[in-house]
This record gives sequence, structure tokens and C-alpha cells, in this order.
Amino acid sequence: MSYRAEYTPLFGSNLIRYAGLRGRIFRRVKRVLENPYHNTERLGHEPGQANLRGCRSARIDRNFRLVFVICEECRAVPECEYCFCEGLPDQTVVFLTVGTHERAYALRESGAEYDQ
Repeated sequence: MSYRAEYTPLFGSNLIRYAGLRGRIFRRVKRVLENPYHNTERLGHEPGQANLRGCRSARIDRNFRLVFVICEECRAVPECEYCFCEGLPDQTVVFLTVGTHERAYALRESGAEYDQ
């Protein structure tokens, strides 16, 4: 079964940031759309970090991740803060972001957010 893709603005801006990895990113997106449950990790909530309950991640390389939600799954998780699936069919994958491990799991775009 194949899933439909939707992309957030954050995903789009991070795709521009990591233009050198675009081919690898889209190969992984294609595999996720074929079966989003295969070789992906369910995320949870770690104290002091973003609440990623209902989200999943897929590895692009050792330190690079793709973070997404599967509409049929995130609708069943009431505490999912990133379920942008209203009006979308269950067979939709919403790609939230792509980036380094730290940046992707924080759902951040700019490095300025790390300066403190």
C-alpha cells in the first residue's frame, strides 16, 4: 500500500538548507511512503525536549533524521502535538522536518535557537 505525502513549511526550508543531501532525503521519503512502519522509530517525550508522541523518525545517515507523522497513527494518540492531519486521508504521511539528530528532534530550523 502506498501513502500520500504532505510537507510542512519547516520541512521545505530545511530541505533547502541541506540541498546537498536532497537525493538521499527523497529516496528515504519514497521508502517511507511505500511502508511508513518499516525501519522507522516511534518517538516519545523526553523531559526538556519537544513532545514527539505520535511522531516517527527515519534514519537518512548516522546523524541525520527525517521526522514525520502517519495520519492513521497520530489520530489515535491524543497527546500528539504535531498531528496536522485534519481533512487528510488516513493513508497520508506528513513530513515535519529533516535535519541533524539534535535539530530534527527539537523541530528547529535555525541555529540561532541554540545560542544561549
